[in-house]
Amino acid sequence: MRFREIDMMETAINPYLDKKRAMHFKFSPDILSRLGEELIPNPDQGIVELVKNSYDADATKCTVELINTETTGGTLVVSDNGIGMDLNVIADGWLIIGRSKKAARQPTPSGRSPVGDKGLGRLAALRQGSRVTLKTRPAGNSGIEYSLSINWEDFANARVVEDVYLDIEEQETQQPQGTDTIIHNLRFKLGKREVQRLARELLLLADPFDSKTGFRPRLVAPGFAELEKRVQEAYFEDAEYRLSASLDTDGKAEAKLMDWKGDVLFHADHKELARQETSYKTVAAALEVWIFGLSSQTFSRRERKASVGEIRDWLSVAGGVHLYHRGLRVKPYGDLGNDWLNINLERAKAAEERPSTNTVIGRVIVNDPDDVLTQKTDRLGFIENETFSELRQFAIDAFNWMARERLKKSEEKRNQDKKDIRDDVVKAKTGIEQTIAALEIPQTSRTQVLKLIQDYEKVKEREAQSLREDVLLYRSLATAGTTAAVFAHESDKPVTLVEKAAKQIARQGQKLLADQYARTLGQPVEMLYRSANSLRSFAKFPRHLLKRAKRRSSNVDVHAVIDEVIELFQPFLEEAKVDVKKVLADGKPSVRGSIALLEAILVNLMTNAINAFNVRGAPCEQRQIMICTELTTIHLELRFLDSGPGIKGLELDDIWLPGRTTTSGGTGLGLTIVKDSVIDLGGEVWAIANGELGGAEFMVNLPLIESL
Repeated sequence: MRFREIDMMETAINPYLDKKRAMHFKFSPDILSRLGEELIPNPDQGIVELVKNSYDADATKCTVELINTETTGGTLVVSDNGIGMDLNVIADGWLIIGRSKKAARQPTPSGRSPVGDKGLGRLAALRQGSRVTLKTRPAGNSGIEYSLSINWEDFANARVVEDVYLDIEEQETQQPQGTDTIIHNLRFKLGKREVQRLARELLLLADPFDSKTGFRPRLVAPGFAELEKRVQEAYFEDAEYRLSASLDTDGKAEAKLMDWKGDVLFHADHKELARQETSYKTVAAALEVWIFGLSSQTFSRRERKASVGEIRDWLSVAGGVHLYHRGLRVKPYGDLGNDWLNINLERAKAAEERPSTNTVIGRVIVNDPDDVLTQKTDRLGFIENETFSELRQFAIDAFNWMARERLKKSEEKRNQDKKDIRDDVVKAKTGIEQTIAALEIPQTSRTQVLKLIQDYEKVKEREAQSLREDVLLYRSLATAGTTAAVFAHESDKPVTLVEKAAKQIARQGQKLLADQYARTLGQPVEMLYRSANSLRSFAKFPRHLLKRAKRRSSNVDVHAVIDEVIELFQPFLEEAKVDVKKVLADGKPSVRGSIALLEAILVNLMTNAINAFNVRGAPCEQRQIMICTELTTIHLELRFLDSGPGIKGLELDDIWLPGRTTTSGGTGLGLTIVKDSVIDLGGEVWAIANGELGGAEFMVNLPLIESL
């Protein structure tokens, strides 16, 4: 029995002729190749597309088996226990590519809303090998199996797609209902890292914390069972808060924030949540998010089911806020680095009372029975039309409302604490006066004691004023830092667009220009790639420095931090043509403090040196930075030298003062931060105007904890 792969749309042309001729559109086999190349950017996405077919077939079980995929040429098998396909479904459904199901979308027998649409993703997935075998056993015709084989080389040798006929074999079988899709001679290979990524995709595809879907894909691969266990650990009861919000079909929303006991802390109606009366113009949805407090102070407040490390490990695999559409997860929302709800961005703007993507697990759930949301052609996310933008805004508004309420509560507590402190001071003074009176101290001595207390108050007020000035200074730095973090976050999108454009130019250029590509477009495309990589590295810089974990006190490996800072600065060093040399002592010397403090010293000295090289009249040849460490019995001595122009125009004692700088456009805060950070680490710092390399030299002496 034979069926054409694609039904052609008939149309009459040239109506002005007396005799009309019936003709068809015809498609070159190149169309199939391009769909396979351009619609599926990575193998795991193609595999997921086939698994989604199993979901649409009402399967409760779906197994993905990888055979010899460590190298190219392996085999992929996707098997399920779904309803299977008869001849009509194969001919009028599976083999028709590009026909939309939207007009006739009906729930499956088990009540699922199909996620498949035009069949383009399936075609692209099938193109990942040179040959495909389909074996299917329909539910309504037990004991029968239909088998179809596709050799893509047949299409490559054909003039048009319609010239290739596909044979379907019918045979008896004892196998239960279901479908097996076998892709032979794979064009890709899957290493350990790729398999782990695929495993995560499959485990999160159907909400692992919602048993209603009744669909659990599995991967036959080493390590899958362990990863599955980690995903399903479900430490929800260890969360500090739970945010729950809903959006009805009329576009009205409400939300509530609960504590770990389940008690409602705050509740919001639509106006409070959206901060307006206007309804959201999108589909009905629900948002559920669990927020974890993983700092040692927060975590120690109550008994926990798991340790901080276990929860962090769990969140690293299953964490983030995912989007589930008709029961299945939609990439890339919730992937590592995909902050689609601006959680980290808002935290960078105002860290207080806001979580990060590393401390939450949650989901946005939509059904969308009317197909209002439109998936992108490349299968990665939805087209960002008004419907999707409003859906995202609903979730963002819920997070913002939660932050406002928590911040309001924190502000109330701070104000109360300030009042309590003022009251305590008055009580203390009164108590002192009463004690003096009770002791029957002579009047002259009493006056002297009270004067000493007043002098002490003045000293403490000067100390408080100094602290207030420090706070103002560091607030300005925090503002600059968060601004940089916002820039870094927002730069991801244009950088990604540059990379996509470069890839498209390269692909099309190689096709059209063949041997001429390297000579004409090779270098410009390579420059685009390098520029995108540099921008991504620059964007990573502020986000790296603002990580919360770096502020915790611990034993800090000095050499490890030096290496990390140099790596972080590498794009800047390459741009400025600066060579860094390390002369480090043996072992792994450690100091007591935080990574953030040590980074603050090194980052500001590094920035200072790079800026010095750019000063007009500075030596341009042999731009060098040298970082040295030496150990004594109780101290670590760190030297930082450069070959720049040295310290000019300022007294050495003045370089540590805020606002003092010799660099045009500089803030004059870098060396102030260096000195403050050294003092906080219990050390000392000195400077030489012109050191061993000719430029500035800084010497830092820190108390040594250990050297392994």
